[in-house]
Amino acid sequence: MSLIISKKIVKNFYKAELFYKLHKAKECIKLFEAKYGKSFKEFEKDVKTSPENFEAWDDYMEWKACIKEFETVNKLLKELENGNIEVP
Repeated sequence: MSLIISKKIVKNFYKAELFYKLHKAKECIKLFEAKYGKSFKEFEKDVKTSPENFEAWDDYMEWKACIKEFETVNKLLKELENGNIEVP
């Protein structure tokens, strides 16, 4: 017995996974914006010019990773819509 799955179904599952990752990254960004009451750029400037604060640096690294994830997933979604992507 063999199982045949159409490209459309695979694309839709992959798209759903990307939307989940996008939502998760967006929520992470919102969490840090609420915690610090400022944008990432403002926070980055403060962290780099203030005395060393390990919690702030940890948050900075995580916030930066969330932004990178958001940008990467957004790019993948656009490529998927244009048909220019291979599903891993």
